[in-house]
Amino acid sequence: MRLRLIVSLAVVIAGANACKKKEAPAPAPAKAAAAEAPKAEAAPADVPAAASPTSAPAAATAADAEPKEADLSKNAWNLPPRGTSAKDGDRCYVLMAGRDRTYADARKPYNLFAQDIGEVKGDAVTIKELTGGTYKTTGLFVIAAGSQPGELAVGDMVLAEWASELKHAVVTKVDGEKITVRYTDLPDSWPEVQLVKVLSPREVTKQKEGLQPGNFAIGKGEQGRDELLLLIAESGDNWLVRKFSHLVAVAAKSDLRPIALKPALKAGQLVEVPWVGQMYQGKVVKVAGTRVEVRAEGVATKEPVVASLGQVAPVEPKAKADDKAAAKPGK
Repeated sequence: MRLRLIVSLAVVIAGANACKKKEAPAPAPAKAAAAEAPKAEAAPADVPAAASPTSAPAAATAADAEPKEADLSKNAWNLPPRGTSAKDGDRCYVLMAGRDRTYADARKPYNLFAQDIGEVKGDAVTIKELTGGTYKTTGLFVIAAGSQPGELAVGDMVLAEWASELKHAVVTKVDGEKITVRYTDLPDSWPEVQLVKVLSPREVTKQKEGLQPGNFAIGKGEQGRDELLLLIAESGDNWLVRKFSHLVAVAAKSDLRPIALKPALKAGQLVEVPWVGQMYQGKVVKVAGTRVEVRAEGVATKEPVVASLGQVAPVEPKAKADDKAAAKPGK
């Protein structure tokens, strides 16, 4: 009797297991889930890659296939269009935000890249892109570039192309149309061979003292501290300027202070020096060629701040500054 009961239980358990096997779901859904995964991962590929003027944009969408041209009468800074001193066929630096040519968004970072001018007609400037194609802009967003034979000499401070971008440099040798420069706003940690380059006159632009396109100036910052600004174009009583963040803004001419290109600096001298785009006072520790080391007050580093000539401004003693202010008409 006991043996029959054991056999009967065994039969019941075997039958139950057989039913469970029949009811178990097939593994097909797992394959379906795996098939859905690539769709979720593929979404970022639809975002167009940022384009540089020296390389064609990768995987651009139909909307980005051609750059949008600007309405020359409108821009995010509400400045009127203007002409340029550059002529047809000249070299220039153009303010650019990727492939957007509308200048309608002041929140975008802008770079200054070297391009060729196709035609200048009034306030309209036709730009011939290095990657092919043309578009129209206004002289408000163009810095005339290049130099004439015999214009440059050793020691001149210049604007110089580096990977097609506007950089600053000093001329170290002139041999006919071969202009050797040493860049002043590239990292000093780079090997010397990377800081020196031989360029053509079209790629080198002599800087002039004062408030001039391509020069640095000191302007009033939004947080109560003066800041270093790159001058782009004069517009009436204002200047179009670029900040350390590469955002572009408008600064009143009366709020700008020019920085001498080659001031006579010595150890112990009180100067203003930029650190993360803002100006701080400090004393010169060392001057080596175009590089100036300054022990600045208020910066978040214990090391001396290093900047190049054209960015460091001597601070006049208070007595002299008061005398100048008193000498102005109406004082």
